[in-house]
This record gives sequence, structure tokens and C-alpha cells, in this order.
Amino acid sequence: MGRLNESVHVTYLAADERDYQVSLLQEPWIGDEGPLEAGFRRGSGGGTLRPRGFAFDRSTTVIWDEAGVQVLRSSEATSEVTALESPVLVRHWYSGPARLVRIDYLDRGCLVGSRYRASDEMTFQEGESDA
Repeated sequence: MGRLNESVHVTYLAADERDYQVSLLQEPWIGDEGPLEAGFRRGSGGGTLRPRGFAFDRSTTVIWDEAGVQVLRSSEATSEVTALESPVLVRHWYSGPARLVRIDYLDRGCLVGSRYRASDEMTFQEGESDA
């Protein structure tokens, strides 16, 4: 786990903001799930988003479910917020970025939220669509 010199800005929105917020991301990774399926893919041109999931690019993560949307954007460091980066274990059967990290933001010790980031070498390990 490593400490980063950044903070986060969190916005809570209505569920109908999901598609618009995801469309603002640059070449996002999208992980979403429905009642009978789940998947992880690159790019927002792959069809309709499922009811629950998250999407992220280098600086922003959008998380959604049926109740609403949470947008986490990195921002300049503040003395109140600690950003901790942790590697995410990527299984060999996983269709996604070769290296994935989770950044947890703590405000005076309380978790504010988490966002995800892939390494600059964002390549699929196997295939180029849902697993």
C-alpha cells in the first residue's frame, strides 16, 4: 500500500445521471452486473450499461446502482484527506487491465470512497469483451 499526494471530490447524483457521467470518461474500463450476468470491458461503445457497476478512467470513477450515482474525481491534496493506493489481485482468467489499483480516500480516518485506476499499459489479458 502506498500513499498518494492527492485528495478526492465526491458527487452524489440521481440514477438517471449514470449514462451521462460515464460518457464523460476517456476510454473507460467498465465493470457492471445485472440479475444474470456480469462483465468487464474497455470503452463505452459496448452497449447498454447493466443496473449496477462502475466505470473509470485515469482520474475519475463512476459507481452506480438502482438508487443513484457516485462520482469520485481526484483533486489536489488536502491536509484532511489521506489517499492510499493498493494493488488489486488480477486473476489469469480475468479480461481486464494487466495492472489494477484501488485508491481509498480517508478523511481524518473515515473512508470517504474508493476509485480505481489501471496502469498506463492497459491491455486485455485475454479477449476484448465481457468475460
